[in-house]
Amino acid sequence: MKLSRALFTAAICVPATATAGGLLLPGVGAQSTARAGAATVAAEDGEALSLNPAGMAKAKGTTITIGFAAIDYSLTFQRNGVYDTNDMEAESYEGQRYPTVENQSKPEIGIGSYLPVPAIAIVSDLGGAVKGLHVGAGLYTTNAYPDRNMNNVNGKPYFVPTDEGGYDFPAFGDPPPPTRYDIIEQSAVIIAPAIGVAYRINDKLDIGGRFQLGFAHLKSTVAVWGGLANYDEVIRKDGIFSLDAKGTTYGWGLGTNFRPTPNIEIGAHYNAQMDVQAKGDAISANGPGVDLSGQPVVVLPVDDSAARCAPGGTPQKLKGCVELALPMSASIGGRYKFLGADGTEKGDIELDIEWQHWGAQRAGQFRVVVDAKVTPESLPDQGIDLKDNIVEHGLQDTYGIRVGGSWRFPQGANTIIARGGVGYETAAAKKNWERVDLDGAARTMLAVGGSYKLPRVSIDAGFGVILEGTRTDSRMCNPALNAGMQEGCGPGGSVQPLDERGGPDPINPLVVPTSQAENPINQGTFSSHYLMFMIGASTWF
Repeated sequence: MKLSRALFTAAICVPATATAGGLLLPGVGAQSTARAGAATVAAEDGEALSLNPAGMAKAKGTTITIGFAAIDYSLTFQRNGVYDTNDMEAESYEGQRYPTVENQSKPEIGIGSYLPVPAIAIVSDLGGAVKGLHVGAGLYTTNAYPDRNMNNVNGKPYFVPTDEGGYDFPAFGDPPPPTRYDIIEQSAVIIAPAIGVAYRINDKLDIGGRFQLGFAHLKSTVAVWGGLANYDEVIRKDGIFSLDAKGTTYGWGLGTNFRPTPNIEIGAHYNAQMDVQAKGDAISANGPGVDLSGQPVVVLPVDDSAARCAPGGTPQKLKGCVELALPMSASIGGRYKFLGADGTEKGDIELDIEWQHWGAQRAGQFRVVVDAKVTPESLPDQGIDLKDNIVEHGLQDTYGIRVGGSWRFPQGANTIIARGGVGYETAAAKKNWERVDLDGAARTMLAVGGSYKLPRVSIDAGFGVILEGTRTDSRMCNPALNAGMQEGCGPGGSVQPLDERGGPDPINPLVVPTSQAENPINQGTFSSHYLMFMIGASTWF
């Protein structure tokens, strides 16, 4: 009853090899992020392994790059409307305006609310053993902030952590978070070791490729409708569900750089779609009002012979799995280099345009399976198997444009390099589909940074801000007011077909997706922004 929602909400928060749009933020490491991600052409050495592997062909000797971006995501959401009245037990907050809920994440490996995102790589020309050939290897995670903690109302926690790793209900009386059907708490990370090769065909053309194998760890807690319907969103009729899952993925990319003149360089990069599969254990808890035909219920695992995710589920730890995809993307950039009289680079400016295919079916929809059934306590041999859910996020393709550059200031044998950039990306969420579990907003990024480059070492630093402003979903649709007539949000109160709805609904795993009741959960006002601090270092020999 409180089941499959957590699986897909955790899954969407996996960073991957891409540079912007949706969850993913521009840049990798300290240097490209300080250019607002405008580095499809400029990237070289370790950062090129992710941004455009052809850029590795510019490296001389062996270069080791270590860097990270510390990212903070500020998000608030106030849902439209008021808490509904309910037919179970009068609550003091009925009829009150929904409060503002704030993301209060503090990542386990973070510094307060800041999440450090690493980029570590080595690139080498192998001492010239094969003329024009360069190889690289690295361990990195693309800039992103998947963590959420919306388990609060007016700054106070609501759901109570348990020793087993899940959450339980508190003493009822306080208003529950209106974001609970979207997300209560989540964290996710994918570490993607990568190898790459680049080859300089001639002095004008480089090509390169990359392959990576990713390891994902996803955690998520959400609420779902505990019965066949809970239009008035009574917290006692909810279930909560916590998932801890691990999975794998793989991806690859191709890139090229072309230099028609000494001052002009053109680059392009393609990332293939990355399919993610994850399996894990789930812990569930029911509110005291959850029932089937008036009887209290329990959630039990299916027989191992019928398990599709994994055998060995228990009532304490069910088994679940999720499939999704992170989108293919492509970028193209043009770079102009300012050269001195001796041909050395004094500075550069680059314009990049990027596309990400978030509108692909697998990227916008997630398939969730839970090996469990819901059954009355008095009839444990009977029950309803949980239905597969195809969860729609209403995503669309994103387009981005970025301008960035650098300038060098010689300091004797050393050099100070100043960097900066600005970029804009369109919204990943269609109108009225924005949610708190995935950043689907349009955004503008401003970034600055610099390096102090010595003969064998470079120290890099930077700062960035991503502005998303305040957005309001102005729909006022509340089918709870007409639940007895099963009215919806369409013209004249009609129930809209699943594929025509204007926003997400609470998930109910007891019904097939096409029969899901309509009850929008994301109507309201969003406000968000990011802060980013970057630091890194490189050495070469």
